[in-house]
Amino acid sequence: MDFIANLLVAQPTGFWHGIMALFASFIDNYALVIIVLTLCIKLILTPLDFLNKKVTRDSSRMQLVLGPQFQKLEKQYAKDPQKLNQKKQELYKSGGFNVMGSCVIMLLNIILTLIVFITLFTALQTTSGYKIEQQYLQLKQSYDTAYTEVYNGTNDTAAKKAAQDAVLEEYDENRYSFLWVQNVWVPDNPWTSSILPFDSYIASIGNDVKTSLDREPSKFNEMTDIQKEEFKTEYNAVVKVLFDERGGMNGFLITTVLAILTSFLSQYLMQRRTQNKNLPVKQGAGEPPATPQTGKIMLIILPVIMGIITIFYNAIFGFYIISSQLVSLATFPLIDKLLDKYYDKKDKEKAQKAKADYSRK
Repeated sequence: MDFIANLLVAQPTGFWHGIMALFASFIDNYALVIIVLTLCIKLILTPLDFLNKKVTRDSSRMQLVLGPQFQKLEKQYAKDPQKLNQKKQELYKSGGFNVMGSCVIMLLNIILTLIVFITLFTALQTTSGYKIEQQYLQLKQSYDTAYTEVYNGTNDTAAKKAAQDAVLEEYDENRYSFLWVQNVWVPDNPWTSSILPFDSYIASIGNDVKTSLDREPSKFNEMTDIQKEEFKTEYNAVVKVLFDERGGMNGFLITTVLAILTSFLSQYLMQRRTQNKNLPVKQGAGEPPATPQTGKIMLIILPVIMGIITIFYNAIFGFYIISSQLVSLATFPLIDKLLDKYYDKKDKEKAQKAKADYSRK
C-alpha cells in the first residue's frame, strides 16, 4: 500500500533500529520486542559479567589473604606512599593477582554497559517519535477515507461520525498498549495522557513533520502561523474522538516503582552476597578499587536515576530497565554458584598440594 511506503521513508535507521525491526517482524507487540531484546543483550554480556564478578571475588579473596601483610607494610612505609604502593604491587604479583588486568575487566564491563544503555535509550527515543507520528498518520488516513466515502456535499455530520468511528477502529486495532500502560511510547505516569495533545505530539516527533500521508515532510519551525494552525486543527479533528472515548491517564507510575525496586534489589543483593562471601580488609593505597562506600552510594543513586528516566521518558525504556534488572537478579545466583564451585575446587587443589609438599619434608 502506498501509505505504508510513505511511512517507511521516515523510519529511523541504525544498529538498534535494525535489530528491533527484525524482532518486530515476528513479534507483534513492541514492548515484548524490547523484553526479548533485553534477554538477548544480557545473554551476550553474561560471560563478561561472569569475569567481572570473578575479578571482584579474586580481589576480595586476595585482600583477605594478604591483609595482615598489607597492614605491616602500611606501618613500615607510612611516610613513603610511593614505596608502599610499590611493595603492595609486588605482594599482589607474588600472589598471582593482576591488578591492572582486573581493573581493565571492570572498566570494560562498565563501558559496555553504558554504551548499550545510552545508545538503546537514544534509539528508543527516535523510534518513539516515529511510532507516534506513524500512528497519527494512519489514523488520519482512516479519518479522511471514511469521511470522503460518506460525505455527499451536504451530510457533514454523518461523514464526521463515520470518520470518528473509523479512527476508533484503527486505534483499537493498532494501539501501542501493554499491560497497565495505554501507550508505551509515552511516559507511564498519571499526568500524561495516552493520547497526546498537539503541542506534546510536536515535541515528541521533532521538527520534521508530515501533516498527512500524501504530503512531503515539512519543517515545523518553518511553517507559517496559518499553516501551523491548519495542522493543529486537522490533528485535533482526528484525535478528538480518542480524547473523548479512549483518553485518560497513560499509567500509574508502576514502571517507575518497579524500576526503582529492581535496581535497588539487584545492587543490594549483589553487594550483600559479595560481602558475605569475602569480607575484605581495610583498603589501602595501591589496591584495586573495591568499595563498600561506593557501593552504598550506588545503592541510592542508581535507583534514583532509573526512577527519573522512567517518570519522564517513554514507558518502553522502563520495560528494558526492569527486564534487565530481573535478568541480573536471576543470573547472579547462578554465576555465584559457578564461582563457588570454581573456588572450592581451587582451594581443594591448593590444600592437596600443600599436604603433598608437607609429606615430602
